Amino acid sequence: MVDVARDEFSDWPTSLSASSAAALPLTALTAWEALFERLGLSIEGEPTDRTLLIVGAAGGVGSISIQLARLVPGLTVIATASRPQSRAWCERLGAHGVVDHFADMADQIATLGFRAPDLILLLNDPDRHYPALAEMLAPQGTICSIVPFDRPPDMNLLMRKSAGFVWEFMFTRPMFHTPDMEAQGRILNRIASLVGNGRLISTEAANLGPINAANLRDAHARLEQGRTIGKLVLAGFELTPSTTPRMEPT
Repeated sequence: MVDVARDEFSDWPTSLSASSAAALPLTALTAWEALFERLGLSIEGEPTDRTLLIVGAAGGVGSISIQLARLVPGLTVIATASRPQSRAWCERLGAHGVVDHFADMADQIATLGFRAPDLILLLNDPDRHYPALAEMLAPQGTICSIVPFDRPPDMNLLMRKSAGFVWEFMFTRPMFHTPDMEAQGRILNRIASLVGNGRLISTEAANLGPINAANLRDAHARLEQGRTIGKLVLAGFELTPSTTPRMEPT
């Protein structure tokens, strides 16, 4: 959920409205760092024959992750979604295949004719999904998660495959003032360029109107259900006259 203030965005692509542009930065930074810095993929260079599984692909980060992953030459992109609406959304964004993360993912992937994923981007409910993902991950593969576990995971599940587990948290650079903090500015410039030339679209799925108490409650209620598609946007503030009596000076 993001707020939009037009004067804060001077370099957005002219093809996007303020709200559509504002839906991108946080999710795009997370997806870019996860795919290209943590999992080692690249838009440039030789085609790869690897397979990527994105778990929880219909949300904000997943929606931009599908698009960015499809820019990697040769990469097979499999998304997970549990409802017809979210499945259609992932297909529209370019996923080669979509499976239900509440069913046997490995069996569904095999049925679709895809091989075991070499890379997995875990975007929600790691406590539920991690054991199955560790089992289906290809040898020497890597899992990247953007959400914490509620319970300590069994990392030994990855040992016999010489597999890796990495984290992505887009606030790491600013929180720790890392020497490469400016890299996020360059990433956003790349995202803006890709949007401007039509290779990416905004992940805005619903504009809930101006920021006010009712719309905030609506937005949070939708997020708490864990079934939102894309990114929710609140655009601008709604100012209402104060009901507090004015105190006249004496």
